[in-house]
Amino acid sequence: MTTAAAASRYTGLRGSVRRRPVGWLCGVLCVLGLALLAFEYGPAIRVFPGPALLAFLLLLFTLGIGVAVLGRVRPFRAPPRGWAWSGVAWGATAATGCAILANGGLQGIWSKAAGIDFGSQWGAALTAPLNEELLKVSGVALIALGARRLVRGPLDGFFLGAFTGLGFQVMENWTYAMNSILSGGGVNADNDVFQSFVTRVGLTGLGSHWAMTAVSGTGIGILLAHGGRPVGRRIVSAALCLLTAMTMHWLFDSPLLGSAPGLAGKVAVNFLVAVGFYVVLRRGARRRARAFLLSPGSPYSIELLTRRSRRRALRRVPPARRPAAARRAADHLAVVEEYAGANRPPGSVDTLDVSGK
Repeated sequence: MTTAAAASRYTGLRGSVRRRPVGWLCGVLCVLGLALLAFEYGPAIRVFPGPALLAFLLLLFTLGIGVAVLGRVRPFRAPPRGWAWSGVAWGATAATGCAILANGGLQGIWSKAAGIDFGSQWGAALTAPLNEELLKVSGVALIALGARRLVRGPLDGFFLGAFTGLGFQVMENWTYAMNSILSGGGVNADNDVFQSFVTRVGLTGLGSHWAMTAVSGTGIGILLAHGGRPVGRRIVSAALCLLTAMTMHWLFDSPLLGSAPGLAGKVAVNFLVAVGFYVVLRRGARRRARAFLLSPGSPYSIELLTRRSRRRALRRVPPARRPAAARRAADHLAVVEEYAGANRPPGSVDTLDVSGK
């Protein structure tokens, strides 16, 4: 099989499930979540349209920054826009809307079972890690199944989870801003929005939902990896990732370390856990990619490894040929990403599975 044929078959045929039904299911659930949000906050929006729009614009700005940063730190290249924004959309609509219903019901159970005082102190810590993490990671799993060829291993799951958690985080921050307006009686609504923004973005943003769902999404990447690890080991690893994310969420919402320094410490712990996952996964992916590119059976150049080296290589190509060279590099990079993400041993392109099964 030629290099071009292998790359073309890979980019065109990869995928192990019917994507259209999964996409429709995700779309329906996102619409449902958005409807639940509209039902819950529609009256507040009608009464306070200006502050609601202000909160939305502020958080839309942070969303753009978050998506750009995640795309930049992803190894090899930024993710496909549709893939990344699908995660954002799920987190911002389906997961957030359904969490409003689920959280209210479960917190009521804690209050009835253990008393109002216990429920008010520990209700959030015992509710959100269960409901919200499961809702978010369910979306990661659905999107991963619908874009099977783009989730090659744990690193792809990490980033899909990060985008999903980011969407949830932004929409939850908007709901907190609206709740702060309502709790203040709307007397100083704009100030309430800014205070909520500073707290939820400036103080706790680095250790919030994007970090938690990145960790649980890593487990989805392990489950659906294109490599050949035993199923039992994948399930155990995925479960540990989910439990880690739930523990991060429990720590974040628990009344323990309730002071300002304590909150900063909890945010730092969650951020460092997510960064630790990222560093380990990134190093592993780059190591496998480098090993593949340098292996005797690889027809590809080591210059595919980084963005900078690819830019240098393209600058050496005559301007008239650069668009075609860039397209070839993108096709070749897809094969490199497969080896890097699937924990596949270095070998020739002829051994690459492009059947999608």
